[in-house]
Amino acid sequence: MNNPFAPVLDEIRAISDDGFEFVDLTLEPPGAWPVDPDALRDVFSETGLGVVGHTAFFLPIASPYPELRAAARELFARSCDAFHELGADRVNVHPDTVTRTYPRAEVIAGNADAMRELAEVAAARELRLMLENLGQFGSVEDLAPVLDADDRVGFHLDVGHAHLGGERLPALLEAFGDRLAHVHVHDNFGSDDLHLPLGAGRISWPDVVDAVRGTGYDGTVTIEVFARPYRAASARLWREWWNAA
Repeated sequence: MNNPFAPVLDEIRAISDDGFEFVDLTLEPPGAWPVDPDALRDVFSETGLGVVGHTAFFLPIASPYPELRAAARELFARSCDAFHELGADRVNVHPDTVTRTYPRAEVIAGNADAMRELAEVAAARELRLMLENLGQFGSVEDLAPVLDADDRVGFHLDVGHAHLGGERLPALLEAFGDRLAHVHVHDNFGSDDLHLPLGAGRISWPDVVDAVRGTGYDGTVTIEVFARPYRAASARLWREWWNAA
């Protein structure tokens, strides 16, 4: 995944140079927004990398302000336009937790409403929408009603987020393993979302690999680590664990 605080074209070239097969392309400020479609097309043609679409975690897609909600969904649609042009087939979205002080049922209902609209926006651009689990919105009870709002929505597993505030990975895969569409990996100590290199925190990665493989999944996995040497080292470790399982 490109670091959104770095110039996006530099990030894409570095990811290519380090031997990755695709970019989990996040289009967000300050380094990757506004979008320059021509420059992005050129760099992806130059590198030959694939693309998985990623949108900012702070889009208020379920805001109680109708105007803010509409603006966030329009920004999502503009990102989808770019992903479609670049040949992506998937795009993620995060649950909106800006309204977390509201009753939980209302927060869930607002996110479910967003899934119905955004799944249609994505499908119109030949993209599959994926919902990513967060630490503060990441239990089966939180996610199930939102995923069930539209059966086109896939489950985007973020392993680091699943380790925050208790180990949720087994329950998430049991509930949504048949809808697993993409995976993010990064490490932490169970309390803060640190995006550490694999092996630098407390996550048991061989157990993670066994759990993910147990669903039958063999698709894209993103190293969501932003320091370049550690990003490449994490990829090597992941491949070792995956091939040894």
